[in-house]
Amino acid sequence: MTIFNNKIIKNFSVLTGTNLLIQVLSILSSIRVARQLQPEGYGLFNLVNLQASIFSIIAAYGLRIVVIRHIARNKQDARKIFTVSNQIRLITTTVAILFAIGYAQINNKQSLSSIYLFALVLLIVFQSFWDSIESVSFGFEKMQPSGIINLILTAVWIVEIYLIPNSKFTVSTLLYAFVINQGVKTIIYYIWLRNKILINISSKKIEGLTDHKLLINQSNFYFILAVFTAIQNQIPILLLQFNSSVDQIGLFNLGNRILSPLQMMLSMLLTALFPMLARLAVDNKELFAQRVKSLINIIALTGIWGALCFALFSRDIVTLLYGNAYIISANVILIQCWFTILFAIFCTIGTVLSALDKQKLLATLAIIYGIVAAPIFYYGTKYGATGLAWAFVIAAFINMTYHWIIFSNLLGKHISILYSIFLFSTIGLLSFLSYFYKIEYSLPIRVFIGILLSIVIFGYLYKVEYLKIKNNFYRV
Repeated sequence: MTIFNNKIIKNFSVLTGTNLLIQVLSILSSIRVARQLQPEGYGLFNLVNLQASIFSIIAAYGLRIVVIRHIARNKQDARKIFTVSNQIRLITTTVAILFAIGYAQINNKQSLSSIYLFALVLLIVFQSFWDSIESVSFGFEKMQPSGIINLILTAVWIVEIYLIPNSKFTVSTLLYAFVINQGVKTIIYYIWLRNKILINISSKKIEGLTDHKLLINQSNFYFILAVFTAIQNQIPILLLQFNSSVDQIGLFNLGNRILSPLQMMLSMLLTALFPMLARLAVDNKELFAQRVKSLINIIALTGIWGALCFALFSRDIVTLLYGNAYIISANVILIQCWFTILFAIFCTIGTVLSALDKQKLLATLAIIYGIVAAPIFYYGTKYGATGLAWAFVIAAFINMTYHWIIFSNLLGKHISILYSIFLFSTIGLLSFLSYFYKIEYSLPIRVFIGILLSIVIFGYLYKVEYLKIKNNFYRV
């Protein structure tokens, strides 16, 4: 069997291919949305989606990883686990909605009006149910439907965006079109899950509240992790509304939109690998460590390549896509590129700890990260989107110290001190130089530098990492 016939490769290829197209389409939509709404309206649209993501953490209650892991190991429990998890989600989603409404009432000066709040509530419901369906599907390592359904409905969303006339192009119109799209997408995914997976699984009796307690006890740690991850990644953006202005949210999130293809590939890669890593963590720890080390190498090198290439063409890209009103985002996005590399390493560490069933340790690390990073984020938001972007990088480097020590100890001999110093000193030095040393060469010279950089980095990956990938990495 070749590596291209391997289930992991198929899952990763389909997820990556469909989601890469989705991200490209999303960038196309963001061009029209950002230009039509301008920074303030674009910031408000992003604010609703941001709050939906934050309150959906309560709705999901950390169940995703627990469900995927349980079903990956015991597929015959799928129907029961799906039912039990949805019963839990019914309560947690209700709590999430109450928190969203309470936030709007307590903080009515800065929060959303009722028309936006209703859209927010619907988004929380649809996102929670989508996550529930996807957890079961991914537990069976059937990841293609998620990507395909997302791709089709994203294409529909793009058509909607460009069909809305300029006179009707408002934040409220856009939000409700987006909510309807999310609802249709979720319903289609559920129909697929019911007809392709659940129908083939026999029902098992739910033992009172025992099964609920089992899921909740394991999910508690992931919920804590999600809360403090939100403190690290999402709530700081919300602080821009208070310490700066709504338009700074739009400027900051523009970077997330442009970087989303890279972040998506990371998410899909780790999602595709997680079931395999969860098995190897029990069956073959030596092979587990080897695969994780190769993964770190690939993530670090491709991340550095992407950040340096964006540094070469940052102002050109932002001006071409979004216009001069968003030119300040060029510097913001460049800083976010370097944070994305560190974030990818954190995600890998989290995946490793989850595969090793160390969710309690993972939650503890997230709490420490949140406590350390919170004052840095708060101070950074006083300087707008640029200040927050640097706050993310500084907080990441500080918190990486103890994360990396624990991670390297788990992998033993595979992570040396010399390797660790070289990895993070390279990322730190390049992030500093690429921001403060402005590249003002002509376009042909920058294109030549980009091509040369690509040859060097991907040549190294081919020569050094390819044999590991071919001979070992994807062998289950």
